[in-house]
Amino acid sequence: MKLFFVLTIMVLSLFGNAQHTGTTGDMRNFAAQTQVVYELNPFGKKGNVVGSQFLFADWVKGKVINREGVEFTAGLFNFNKMSQSLFIQLNDTSKTVAFQVDKRQLKSIYLSDETGSYLLEKVAALDTNSFYRAIAKGSKYSLYSLIKTKFIPSNYESNGIVSSGNLYDEYKDEVTYYVVFANGSVHEISLKKKSVKSVFEAEKEKVDQFYKASADDEQNEDFLSRLVTSLNQ
Repeated sequence: MKLFFVLTIMVLSLFGNAQHTGTTGDMRNFAAQTQVVYELNPFGKKGNVVGSQFLFADWVKGKVINREGVEFTAGLFNFNKMSQSLFIQLNDTSKTVAFQVDKRQLKSIYLSDETGSYLLEKVAALDTNSFYRAIAKGSKYSLYSLIKTKFIPSNYESNGIVSSGNLYDEYKDEVTYYVVFANGSVHEISLKKKSVKSVFEAEKEKVDQFYKASADDEQNEDFLSRLVTSLNQ
């Protein structure tokens, strides 16, 4: 994959004049092509690398909503998990040019391809400098996750007899889950039964019934999502 230039969007009001469906022309009004920040190969992997700093392996379709509630859908998108930044490739620009969106102006991001979909939101009760994946939302409880990606450089060492470490660089994801109650309180939660019962102590009977009915199910993210959905009913 070719290198491409990433240009900053030096604006104070992103999408301000865009229509609800958005057009590349509208977007260009708010994309000040002032300077080249850096070059990078965003999705193709160089050398021996495990994982990625980006959410998807290629550009994907999506919908972006700004703080004023205006939607923008034209172009292709990807999300950098390390910088919590959205990148967009406009329809009428060179395929080697992308723009980094001013995340201060964004409210939510929806991205999807054949591998999965992500609704990323800023949550008032949490850190508004980050985007949280909305997993299950309801009138009583909402479940979110935050993906933090760390870069771990190769650390292989050998003295000819004993070797240690890895020969590859790695982008490693760490996922933290949060439940936001209707009153705005935030509770960090894990996939472990003890943590779930502690957070939903007031729903003990319903939680016990759910675990009994789902005794054979793996206690993963989907399990937690279904539990929260059931508690909202």
